[in-house]
Amino acid sequence: MMKPMNISLLKLHKTELIYLFLSIFFVCNVTFSLGEIKAIASIDWFDVLGEGSISLLLLIWIFFTSISRLAGRVTRLLLAGLIMMHISMLLDFLDEFLTYADDSWITTIESLPAPVGMLMMTIALYYWHQEQLIINQQLQKKERFYREHRYIDAITGLYSAAYMKEQITREIEHIKDSNNDVSLIMLDIKHFDQFNRKYGDVNGNNFLKDIAQLITLNVRSIDLVCRLASDKFIVLLPYEKADYAETISKQIQDSISSWAYKTNGHNDATFHTVLTTFTSVLSKDNCEGLLERLNTQLRAIKMSPLC
Repeated sequence: MMKPMNISLLKLHKTELIYLFLSIFFVCNVTFSLGEIKAIASIDWFDVLGEGSISLLLLIWIFFTSISRLAGRVTRLLLAGLIMMHISMLLDFLDEFLTYADDSWITTIESLPAPVGMLMMTIALYYWHQEQLIINQQLQKKERFYREHRYIDAITGLYSAAYMKEQITREIEHIKDSNNDVSLIMLDIKHFDQFNRKYGDVNGNNFLKDIAQLITLNVRSIDLVCRLASDKFIVLLPYEKADYAETISKQIQDSISSWAYKTNGHNDATFHTVLTTFTSVLSKDNCEGLLERLNTQLRAIKMSPLC
């Protein structure tokens, strides 16, 4: 289903849009005052279709540029260039319906706005390239490449272990430069193997998918949740120390323990416990060492008499 367009940015480009409407009014007024309408039989309708389509598409490009970009130098140059190109194409389009005197100045200048417009758009594309380089650097620092939609686990819809390992490695490198805090949480579903044997793989997969959603609901949008192994998950928490990771761990545990999973073909609801552990990420760490540290902590929890 297509999402409705957001046209709220149009109001930021009132000046450019006024210039567009004035240019259309001026071109139509001048051409019809200088020219005479052709006989229908002399009109080349293929040219009308071609030039009219280009003129219409330029208006569509102007519209989408206006609703897609904030006001600024790049946007102004893009819109100005598109408007100049539209003037040329509109003059060509109207030529198909009008004839001018041999010495009319309008036939001399009608092709000039297009190259000027293309030059303006070329300059805009250069500045856009510079702008995008800065945005990419900001995304690299703020989002840690989290939103590269690759390596998705087919069952849970979460990122896979391979993707998480990439991000942990990037975080360690980032910590060396920025000294920001980063924490990791590892989660292990208790007795999942028994549940899977009793209720089958279909229920097991559905259960893991629901668990993944519960974990995701308990973290922030900037946090990264991945499926590490069969019944094991890991959460990366940027900008946070271990005490925050401990709080989130308890919230996830409470959320899962109070959730009743209804198995297919059975009337009974099953309740589950998740074991969690956490650690801070240090600049001296490496990915494999971090995962081994968390696994060791989880094994110690499993062997505890209280577990």
